[in-house]
Amino acid sequence: MNRMDQLVTSLVLASTHTHTSGSSLSVRGLSDLFTSLAYFTIPLAIMFFARKKKVVKFKWMYFLFTLFILFCGITHFLHFLRSISSSELLLRIESIAVFLTAVVSIGTAILIWAIMPKLLRIPSPGELEEANKEITYLAHYDVLTGLINRNYFNIVLEEAVEEARKNKQQLAVAFIDLDRFKVINDTYGHGIGDLLLKEVAQRILRSVSDKDIVSRQGGDEFLLLLRDVSPQEVEKTINQLLQSLSATFDLDGKEVHCTPSIGISCFPTDGQDIETLIKYADLAMYKAKEKGRNNYQFFTCAMSQEIVTKSLLENDLRKALGKGELEVYYQPQLDVKTNKIVATEALLRWHHPERGFISPVEFIPLAEETGLISSIGKWVLEEACRQTKHWRNQGHDLGVSVNLSSFQLISNNVVDMIQGILVQQELDPHHLTLEVTESMAITNLTDTLDKLKQLQDFGVNIALDDFGTGYSSLSYLSTLPINTVKIDKSFIDDITNKTKKEIVKSVSNIAHSLGLKVVAEGVEDAHQVQLIQSFGIEMIQGYYISKPIPKEELEANFLKD
Repeated sequence: MNRMDQLVTSLVLASTHTHTSGSSLSVRGLSDLFTSLAYFTIPLAIMFFARKKKVVKFKWMYFLFTLFILFCGITHFLHFLRSISSSELLLRIESIAVFLTAVVSIGTAILIWAIMPKLLRIPSPGELEEANKEITYLAHYDVLTGLINRNYFNIVLEEAVEEARKNKQQLAVAFIDLDRFKVINDTYGHGIGDLLLKEVAQRILRSVSDKDIVSRQGGDEFLLLLRDVSPQEVEKTINQLLQSLSATFDLDGKEVHCTPSIGISCFPTDGQDIETLIKYADLAMYKAKEKGRNNYQFFTCAMSQEIVTKSLLENDLRKALGKGELEVYYQPQLDVKTNKIVATEALLRWHHPERGFISPVEFIPLAEETGLISSIGKWVLEEACRQTKHWRNQGHDLGVSVNLSSFQLISNNVVDMIQGILVQQELDPHHLTLEVTESMAITNLTDTLDKLKQLQDFGVNIALDDFGTGYSSLSYLSTLPINTVKIDKSFIDDITNKTKKEIVKSVSNIAHSLGLKVVAEGVEDAHQVQLIQSFGIEMIQGYYISKPIPKEELEANFLKD
């Protein structure tokens, strides 16, 4: 066995060029030392890069190679130690290390030879064909829905346009976008979202003919190619599609409601090439969203000019806050019992340097659509809280109401943001009222209830704004965590109408029975005030008192000492 150890030792040391020689101890000793250190870094490098790879094939091969390199390093290091010490123990340890190195190296070599055929195997023609089919499918189809993808749709549409041009036929492109899909995803999870997309794809396929093409563009967007159709046939198909997609979806035991907004462009009247047809269908789809969603719109030339104007307005709006063009106006709220101004509603106004005053009806939806509402809404809240704190410091017992947009309400950090502003501006939360609409509140009821309850527990008042214009369910008065109900202007305008009068009276009575305050919006004359007082409504707001005005004007007209 000693002779075998000596033989193995001689072979390994010969292969690593580290023969013992007393005459050159210092040079060879240093060489062995640095070589061993170099060997030790290789396993560290292998482990570092192996950890970064999510999938490592042939792990055993990495392990054995690492072990082999490690033993080589140990052997070199022991050889270095023995060159400076003739200890018998070191000689025995070195012999064992050399033997183990040889065993590991032989095992690694055998296993590598065994795996080589698998690594170098050439696929058969059948396997290559299957692989090519899979690659082609992935290049042309959407994996989730099985519909053709964006790239393949463009190819098909190009061919369809050429065919229609040659045969003097008409065709239509419909751009389909699911309304509030993000809310569904956030509420139920991406698993349900994927199930919804699959079911939408199937419903679209069932609503069109075999000659038509359906494509998923990505996310919640779909494109539909209707071949050889008249505008009347297009409308018939799209109406069927709207009806189908508006029906309730049963997804994994959950009832989900989702509606589409659809834009349509036609060849050859709207465009002669695929880029134009898709772009115009997209523009028409956004017009459908502007008109309340769950409808369809055909492209018109006016839309093209409108989108240019809208784009310019968006660019200006992005700069407006930094340029000081936005201003918070305040509309006073009157306590009809004391005849005193007890609060204001903060309302945003935009003074454009060229276009002058731009209505909130025009730029607020644009801010929501572009996501600018987050930064603008935060600034409005900061400004309203700062100004209200200033007035209170001057001795004016005022609260302030601020509208919360749907985009702010679905934000995960909305509660922290509002609490942070109140702390920063040192305003007692009881002096802030946040106004939400019915439709906003029930879009994602569970999430909304949680956020509003957190804010209410913090001390913030919650008002249900424009009551009567949304779902108008009195049950929400007891379901939602609210402190105040604001009756919409449309009811106050016709309050002399018997039906409207009874509705206002009933809402007031029910709200008061639940311990809620009631505010009448849009009050414009003394007769309306008398009727409102007779219903026991505490507060009024409207042009009868004042239109929304700048803070300086409000101070001059209502906050005089």
